[in-house]
Amino acid sequence: MSSLTDEQRKMIEANRKAAQAKLAAKLALKNTPQQAMSNNNQCTLSKTVSVVSPSPNGKSVRMNYNHSLQNSKSKPVRGSCEITSKERFTVHVTYHQQLIDTFKTISSKSYDPKTSEWSFLIKDHDQLMISIKPLEPNVKIEKLPYFVLKLFKTKNIETHWSKIDISSIGDDMVDNLYPFQKLGVQFGVSKKGRCIIADDMGLGKTIQAIGIVKYYSDNFPLLIVCPSSMRYTWEEEIRLRMSNVPVTGIYVLSKTNEQFIDPAVVITSYDLMTRRKDMLLKFKFGIVVFDESHSLKSEKSARTKAALSFAMQSKQCILLSGTPALSRPIELYSQIKAITQNNFMTPIEFGIRYCNGRETNYGWDFTGATNMKELKTILETQFMIRRLKSEVLKQLPQKIRNVVILKPETIKARNQSMDDLETMMNNKSLNKMEVRGALLKYFNHTGEVKLSAICDYILNLLKEGKKFLVFAHHQKVINGICDALENNETYYIRIDGKTSSEERKCVCDQFQSEDMYRVAVLSICAANSGITLTAANLVVFAELYWNPGILTQAEDRAHRIGQAETVTIQYLLAKGTADDHIWPLIQTKLNVLNKAGLSKDNFKDDSTTVVNCSTKSNQMNILDFLNADNDELDENDLKMLDEVEESQCKRPRKR
Repeated sequence: MSSLTDEQRKMIEANRKAAQAKLAAKLALKNTPQQAMSNNNQCTLSKTVSVVSPSPNGKSVRMNYNHSLQNSKSKPVRGSCEITSKERFTVHVTYHQQLIDTFKTISSKSYDPKTSEWSFLIKDHDQLMISIKPLEPNVKIEKLPYFVLKLFKTKNIETHWSKIDISSIGDDMVDNLYPFQKLGVQFGVSKKGRCIIADDMGLGKTIQAIGIVKYYSDNFPLLIVCPSSMRYTWEEEIRLRMSNVPVTGIYVLSKTNEQFIDPAVVITSYDLMTRRKDMLLKFKFGIVVFDESHSLKSEKSARTKAALSFAMQSKQCILLSGTPALSRPIELYSQIKAITQNNFMTPIEFGIRYCNGRETNYGWDFTGATNMKELKTILETQFMIRRLKSEVLKQLPQKIRNVVILKPETIKARNQSMDDLETMMNNKSLNKMEVRGALLKYFNHTGEVKLSAICDYILNLLKEGKKFLVFAHHQKVINGICDALENNETYYIRIDGKTSSEERKCVCDQFQSEDMYRVAVLSICAANSGITLTAANLVVFAELYWNPGILTQAEDRAHRIGQAETVTIQYLLAKGTADDHIWPLIQTKLNVLNKAGLSKDNFKDDSTTVVNCSTKSNQMNILDFLNADNDELDENDLKMLDEVEESQCKRPRKR
């Protein structure tokens, strides 16, 4: 092989330099911001150029030069991943051709032309991230967090809850559950009793919680924490639905200095739970229920810290709330923490991922909201079940009846006259007419002692923003309700025995058409028929009445043609009053009508929460007196009670 002469080397070097200079000038002209954008935001520009140079033997030689030029002004393409269903995640990123080419190599790829976004199966997440790696640093896609991937890579996200056997809670309870309620119990069992039931108001979150509790009853004792006003309602529900729990084992904590031994069930308020935390923790509750769990929205509050102590200790933890987050996603964190026993993520991780968390000079700001589709998917597949009335309307009855036990501390103290009447009613030596008279007087006194509690309950209802009807019997009670509404500056209508036909039509039209009228205060006797008030779907009975037919007629003022929603009926009862006697009387009388085919209503069916009207062992219930031989009731006795009361109802009264 001959060597190059000095002249040949100089010529080759000169040609190389000329070619390099020419290429650099050409690239400089093309490298504008617009050109950089057209090259898909790529930071590196490459060009291969051929230069012809003479060889040592005089022939042409083609020499290739690869030139790269880094564009320092262009920014890398950034994107993020978000889970959008239990099986798929979406990549949020701007257009990039090489990235799209990479997407197309993943077998589970799916492109949505409406959103211009690509999605993939969650199981392919790691494969996609590896495929994108060579595009760095020009392309940066934020991975799904490990704690999120872990949730969806487990096998425990199946939604076939309907296959779970819950027969152990008893046929009597299973048969009384609507299909969606049964599914709620099965969901709770599928989550090993740690879940949030977030159904719409009035869909029976309480009965679903009790169903889950019964399934895990081997893990008693049970702690129920609820708003103060709901403690005694929970007590009645436990007594009614869980007959295997002895009455002596149910404790309602109402004072800070109360003590109890070996409880099966403890029911308390959030305030008392916080103040008696150390004492309650000693019982090592295996099951905890937090009713209205949105009360735990602030992780820093004393009540939330106390509640989390019980949640961490228990085997089952059931949260109930129709509004788990009142305003911001961060309010969900402490509730999820209670369900997962702090095995989910840290507050900062949650805040950054779902609350647009930003660190400021004053600490972290978690007031925002981000990745909401992912959070919704996590909640619905992992922790929470939520149904709206509109979704289960076909499963619901046209009317739902509920009994509301008024707080005993808000009931005016019994007087000697009431004690004497109670004694008369349980005196077996008295004749039936004397007992009836005693019950009528007892009923009159009951309205007076209940009035304060009735008004408190109505004022609380007003805070929910709904229109509703209130039925009462005694003028003192009607007047008291109206006074409370006026003091609260609430617009209302009133119909009683002194309201003329013209006035009735006028005020009914006002209530139906004008949103400012929130409440209709109605006499049970004077307004149980002939009027339509379908603007409301909630009916409240502040007092009872002997004749169930009159009550069902009154209910139908809202439940009639023109009503598009299920009507909720609430009966306000006070323990230790005439209500204990009148309510079972109503139930029995309606049962007689049902047997005769004269009524389709049944106050004992699955849409009614019935109070357990137990009495002291040495006392006799009015039904026992009328039915001492445990045979069929004497319908003449029932009719006579109706006639006495209805004659009273027709008698004009002064306001």
